[in-house]
Amino acid sequence: MAVQTGSVTMAQAAALSNEPLVQTVTMSLVDMGSVLARDIPFLEKPTLYVNGVRFEGGLPAVTWAALNQEGVTVSTAPSTFQEQVYILRNQVDIDEFLARDITAIRDVRATQVEVLLKAIAFDVNEKFITNRHDTGDPNAFVGIRQRIAAGSTYGVRAENLINAGGTDLSLAGMTATTAGNFLEQLDQLLFSVDAPDGSPSVTLYVNEVFRRRMNHAVRLMGTQGGFNQARDMYDRVVDTYKSCIIRDIGRKRDQVSLIITNTELATGLADTGGTFTSVYAVNYADGHFGGWQFNPLAAGVQNLGRLNTGVQYRTYVSWAGGFINYSTRSIARLYNIKMS
Repeated sequence: MAVQTGSVTMAQAAALSNEPLVQTVTMSLVDMGSVLARDIPFLEKPTLYVNGVRFEGGLPAVTWAALNQEGVTVSTAPSTFQEQVYILRNQVDIDEFLARDITAIRDVRATQVEVLLKAIAFDVNEKFITNRHDTGDPNAFVGIRQRIAAGSTYGVRAENLINAGGTDLSLAGMTATTAGNFLEQLDQLLFSVDAPDGSPSVTLYVNEVFRRRMNHAVRLMGTQGGFNQARDMYDRVVDTYKSCIIRDIGRKRDQVSLIITNTELATGLADTGGTFTSVYAVNYADGHFGGWQFNPLAAGVQNLGRLNTGVQYRTYVSWAGGFINYSTRSIARLYNIKMS
């Protein structure tokens, strides 16, 4: 779903594109589980800053009138916000003789670009959840965890940070009762992002272990409980809860560490030292959460040819964009879920 009319995900744009490079690069990002290509709707807008407004307080007073009595003018002041662009810029240089080697099993340049795109997919996924400017990368966008935690700064209601109270979904401790309690808390998470009945515009982000644990909880309860399976635009099976897509956000670039861990503290303030995990919800519907970009990442992959030194060939990869949150009910987190 689009955050503004005219915005589409990179995958949707690639499906409509007649450029083979755009289709190939984008689909490789989708296959790697890239949030950037698969989920987030982007406007193509070449600007360094985006200004917007959102209503963070109550609604204006409504006045009832007697017959022949004039109406009362009402209004409410929105809060203004500004988001800035963040730039991803890398390049791959390959010696001319490596590129020309006829004994190479695969095209050396293409292989290195493929590896870089995979690294970008995993790095962006991590930053989408966890990045913060004080302890993380100040040159990348702020992740949704920090946006929820610092709600007064990023326009998120305090109640969108939901404490599950240690609901036990461990294999040893999970019962039909605790599984039922979790489903109620999951419904609360959906309420907090303007989707009380669920919506295809909402995506739930979890880790791979918790995704399997949710399936276990459903089987334990002996009912689907709102869980189902659907197929995406490429006919791949997608798990859903009340039509909300359930995504495994994956691992970090080291290919070992989970982005959303099972060792969070009960407070949700650290990724290690405990036995708990979190579920994040993002509503990508119109007027909620999305982003803008100068151009899709696929269009930023350019073959610059031989360098002036004559020694190497260069492939340049760049992307510039940012996030926009138009609603106080766009993103939410359910934390303190016991996993072991």
